[in-house]
Amino acid sequence: MKIRSDFVTNSSSASFVITAKEDIINDNIKHHQKKGKIGRVQLLTFLKDELKKEGYKTNIGAGEYYFTIKEFYLGKSIELDEKIDPDKIATTNLSKLSDDEMWKLINWILVKGGGRDLFGVGATQTNELECECEEDPRD
Repeated sequence: MKIRSDFVTNSSSASFVITAKEDIINDNIKHHQKKGKIGRVQLLTFLKDELKKEGYKTNIGAGEYYFTIKEFYLGKSIELDEKIDPDKIATTNLSKLSDDEMWKLINWILVKGGGRDLFGVGATQTNELECECEEDPRD
C-alpha cells in the first residue's frame, strides 16, 4: 500500500537519531498488551530489540537511553505492506512484516507523523535534507 499525502513522489532522505528509554518502552508494551493492541506491542518490541542489538546506549542525566541513526525517506509517499490499514495499526498483527517493512512503518509513524503508535520513541533529524525532487517535501 502506498500512503501518500498528495501525488508527488521523490527520493529525498535525511538521517535521524531514533531514541528511546527502555523502561518507558517496557511500560508501554505492558499497557498495550493489556489493551490487546498487538500492533503497538510488536512495533515497540521490534524497535527495542533493534536499538539494543544494533544501536548504542548512553546516559543523559540520571537516565539510560538507547539510540540509533537511521536514514529515512522524506518523500510524499512511503510504500507500506498492502495488509496494513493505517487506521488499524494498533490492532494489526505485524509479525509477517520483514525488518525493512517494519522500518518503513516506523518511518511513516515517526517522521511523517502518520500515527501515534510509538509512544515514548523520538526522532531528531541530524543532517541537511538531500533532495533530488521536483518539490521540497518540507512545503
